[in-house]
Amino acid sequence: MFVVGITVFLVVFGDYTNRANIKIYSADKKQCVTIITQGKMRYFINGEHNSVPKTEYIKIDKSEIPLIGDEIGICWKNENYEWEIVDHQSKIIGVKLDTLKFKFNTSWEKDKHGIPNSKKYHKPNCGTIDLLNMKTYDETIILEN
Repeated sequence: MFVVGITVFLVVFGDYTNRANIKIYSADKKQCVTIITQGKMRYFINGEHNSVPKTEYIKIDKSEIPLIGDEIGICWKNENYEWEIVDHQSKIIGVKLDTLKFKFNTSWEKDKHGIPNSKKYHKPNCGTIDLLNMKTYDETIILEN
């Protein structure tokens, strides 16, 4: 009976979200970034992918990112880049992406008091994603996993 109770609990309250391979799309689905997480490493890959390609990605160390603060900001086609992404408290390990077309930041911009905030990513064609709860906070991005 105990095993049945545990099984029912896991089925009802279990979290089956795939956080290892997610795709972020622009609202019109013309642009995509795939995020693949392997242990403490995370890859931000331009386009739709099921595995890490040889090029078109940024590899980061996410070991310093607290689970509760694991949030990503993205802007599509801003004035200078195809996309611009921030993963606060990450550390860039490798870049195999055209940095003239794509931009990656390791911290939120800071306000006049030096406090990081996501304000920049709450504009048209931008948005934020809470990776703990797998939720987007703006209708300008689509999250699939």
